[in-house]
Amino acid sequence: MSRVVLSLSMPRRFAVSLVFAVVVLGLSRTAVAQLPAPVAPAENPTTPEKAVLGKILFFEEQLSSDNSTACATCHRPEAGGGDPRSIRTAGPDGIEGTEDDVFGSPGVVRSDAGHRYRPDELFGFEPQVTPRLSPTNLMAAYDPELFWDGRASDVLTDPVTNEIVIPAGAALERLCLEPPLSSVEMAHDARGWIEIVRKLEQVSPLRLASDWTPDIADAIAAHPDYPSLFEDAFGDPEVSAVRVAMAMASYMRTLVPDQTPFDLFQAGETTALTLAQRAGLDLFNGRARCFFCHRMGPFADGRFHNTGIRPFSEDVGRMAITGNPADAGKFKSPSLRNVGLRPRLTHAGTFASLEELVDFYNRGGDFEENRDPLIIPLGLLDFEKEQVVDFVRNGLTDPRVAAEAFPFDRPTLKSEVAGNPRIFGAGHPGSASIVPRLIARAPAVLDNPDFKIGLHDALGGAPAILAIATSEADAGTRFRDVEVHIALDPPPLRIRVRLDGNGAGGGYATVRKSFSERPALVGRSFYVQWFVVDPDASEGVAASEAAEYTMY
Repeated sequence: MSRVVLSLSMPRRFAVSLVFAVVVLGLSRTAVAQLPAPVAPAENPTTPEKAVLGKILFFEEQLSSDNSTACATCHRPEAGGGDPRSIRTAGPDGIEGTEDDVFGSPGVVRSDAGHRYRPDELFGFEPQVTPRLSPTNLMAAYDPELFWDGRASDVLTDPVTNEIVIPAGAALERLCLEPPLSSVEMAHDARGWIEIVRKLEQVSPLRLASDWTPDIADAIAAHPDYPSLFEDAFGDPEVSAVRVAMAMASYMRTLVPDQTPFDLFQAGETTALTLAQRAGLDLFNGRARCFFCHRMGPFADGRFHNTGIRPFSEDVGRMAITGNPADAGKFKSPSLRNVGLRPRLTHAGTFASLEELVDFYNRGGDFEENRDPLIIPLGLLDFEKEQVVDFVRNGLTDPRVAAEAFPFDRPTLKSEVAGNPRIFGAGHPGSASIVPRLIARAPAVLDNPDFKIGLHDALGGAPAILAIATSEADAGTRFRDVEVHIALDPPPLRIRVRLDGNGAGGGYATVRKSFSERPALVGRSFYVQWFVVDPDASEGVAASEAAEYTMY
């Protein structure tokens, strides 16, 4: 993936601080004209040091319990601040492929409070999927309440002490506290902030990411651990939940996408919008009625509307927060800035294109239950719908976002790089001809206290061995009638367990292992394969596929 970075002749730290000042203080002509800088609460003034710490934390996969997911995993500039990996799952009817299906973001495989993999009722041992599409993070700094249902209010309460830290204007800080605790998105069951803080105090910042941006590289070079990064940002080395939230909120307040063709047009560049896009803008503010919920500037209104996408019985939305039946099926109006980059649209991911979305509004919505009276048939002709789409898709896209240029630049996440772990080889079936399956999700990080390897689809209650070798086996290596993919010479480390669960295909297990902080191990590989004692398997042994891990 290409990266676009600034070419600076001045010292990098000064140059980044200067650009930071322009973004935060709203000194660009377009920002002054159309999109003023986000307002930070007095208790959390934005500074360059705090913002770069927040940027590091936003891309930190080690913030998750198994090191597989960062906030940025689900919020990428290339997707307009949304998630390019959206997955379709069954809706309330429980049947995939029907009208009530929803699109969400893949998170973590469910783990219990003891960090052990456990089957999820809906997703089994596959990554769980969020029940709503990931909203954009790029304009989150402008909304008084956040998430689709507005559950992140503007009051920041310390999740450890329950003291109010910021009494108003802190929806962004409040938002940042939730995903690291979500057992669907980033956490094992019952995870708490004390555990997260202890982990951050020990890990090396962004150890798993590559292609660090210049500001991130400079910050970590000067402050190579999280306590020193927090000291640079806050004045002392204390790491805390509140400070994590404050730093990430500060970073997101620097993400001001105010250099769209629309902004240039409003600033006086009459050719910034094409004639078709100008016609689309007129329709946007006229017969298309978009402006009612997407006011000029932020292109959102910060309010909640039921637009008739699906029956509210499937998802009550805002009502779950307020308890008010009048809010049934209402969801926050998202900003349309950079919406042309988002692969799916609406809280349920119902539409795959702006054309589909405009068609939906042109027919006046699909469901009448509690539908906002603003939603009515529009009667737009085909060429008018095309003009609206052209304006929204092209006129409201900031080229820096599309190119991932500063301040929207980013490192490459470990999860984007294939092959570590590398799954290879075929398993050997056990009872009911079911092949045991390896769970290889957590990267092998030296200072990760929650590295684990799992197994599922095996015989419940059976004895099993996780074998760990230093090399891959030669082709054709077998134990009895079972193909072995890891070297048997020297003898592999064998970890014996008894599987949880019952019956054929119902068995599962987790082996947790920590690695000492020995730099010499970085870059070394090891190989794993599960073997299960199963009397119904040929030769009495079932086996999983294998995996190669390379140490970070």
